[in-house]
Amino acid sequence: MLRLISFLLLAAGATAAEFPDRPPADVTSVMDRDQMMAQVGVSFPDHQPPRLSDPNRPADARPRDPANPDGNWTDENGNVVVRGGFGLWVTYDDEQAYDYAPIDLLKMNDGTAVRTADDWWTKRRPEVLHDVQDQLYGFLPPAAAMPGVTWSVSSTIGGSLKAPYVEQTITGTIDTSSYPEVRDAPLIKARLRFPAYAEGPVPVIILVGTRGFENLYDDFIAPEGWALCSFDINAVQPDNGQYLTSYLIGLVNRGNWRKPTDAGQLVAGAWGIGRLIDHLETNANIDPQKIGVTGHSRWGKATTVAMALEPRLAIAYPSCGGAVGPSMIRRHWGQNLENLAWDREYHWVNGNAFRYMGEVTPGQYLPRKVANLTVDAHSMIALAAPRPVFLNGGTQDTWSDAPGTFLAGVAASPVYELLGAKGLVAPADGPVVDEAYLAGDIGFRVHDGGHTPMPDWPAFVQFAKKYFD
Repeated sequence: MLRLISFLLLAAGATAAEFPDRPPADVTSVMDRDQMMAQVGVSFPDHQPPRLSDPNRPADARPRDPANPDGNWTDENGNVVVRGGFGLWVTYDDEQAYDYAPIDLLKMNDGTAVRTADDWWTKRRPEVLHDVQDQLYGFLPPAAAMPGVTWSVSSTIGGSLKAPYVEQTITGTIDTSSYPEVRDAPLIKARLRFPAYAEGPVPVIILVGTRGFENLYDDFIAPEGWALCSFDINAVQPDNGQYLTSYLIGLVNRGNWRKPTDAGQLVAGAWGIGRLIDHLETNANIDPQKIGVTGHSRWGKATTVAMALEPRLAIAYPSCGGAVGPSMIRRHWGQNLENLAWDREYHWVNGNAFRYMGEVTPGQYLPRKVANLTVDAHSMIALAAPRPVFLNGGTQDTWSDAPGTFLAGVAASPVYELLGAKGLVAPADGPVVDEAYLAGDIGFRVHDGGHTPMPDWPAFVQFAKKYFD
């Protein structure tokens, strides 16, 4: 995540008409991104001052390599400091960051108060759900218009005499008959492992991605008698913008460019998780009421989106997800929305997200358009309510903004309380490092360390047992 952000700038005034009517077979992520920016009428600035003379650079930041002032910068704490394509600097200084008051989730967009649980379910939640998809994540076609899936499963036996397990390789073939010309056919690919001699159906945690499967199962899942199921999100929609006109999004768009409100990769992944749940519900070894989801870093973002969009998920652990995950993006700390204009990350979200990048007044650094969002990370957490969500972060993982994740949990809590659950129960002045806060239905732990989920897994297991036992 912490890499040099280099932008190939879209020429000012470019229009969608300057791009091919349909994406070429050799479409690149830069071409796809720039075509979308042209659709929404947004372009990078024609000129930015040299970084060394930029009056908006953070006061304590300096080039990591003095001979290369256009490379990554750093600060006195060793954080990565970059300037995005719209001129916004990453900062880790409260005096240089800007903080907008959290959006009140118990007020409609028109200011009407949300007073009852029925108000939330019938009025406010639909409004929030629409806005997060319209402004940030995007829409897929209605369920009835989405392709069907056929399943194949192969099983093996493994483990030790003390802890035998059944492992299944699950493949969901997605029907491409609506557009057989799709360049790359999407698939549902999963690996399910569960105890061989469980007494009845068991809870399952869906792991977005495949990394760490063995260790997670051996260290945390098997001792509880649960199941673990890895989900290969890249088989449904790869983590690369050049594939937005193929795989699932290309299939439903018939190979064409996305429209500004069309889904990004995170929503496509949530759809795939939903189809995997369809299959898991047919497995007699799995308890369909106890299906959780977890993912780390960019897959922490995917976990956040899946929990918001898929009501059958019972619990989530979106680890260190950062911006457009569980961390407040209107806060501007570490990773921010404007970083996502990078051609290696824009595909996570929809095209409308570009409308919230850049300064409100051209040439005036503050305020930024991100202030115009009507939703933020706490909106996504609230969409999960009253289902439990466990949040985390690391003291050295400043890019993912653990304090901003904590604030999102606090700001989502009134919705949980309105629905008869508990929000985040923690000290008002912030969490203590390495202490788990599990009393509410929003859990939190910040570990002493960097960008990793592992130190917080024991706390997540303890949290999940409240709902799985």
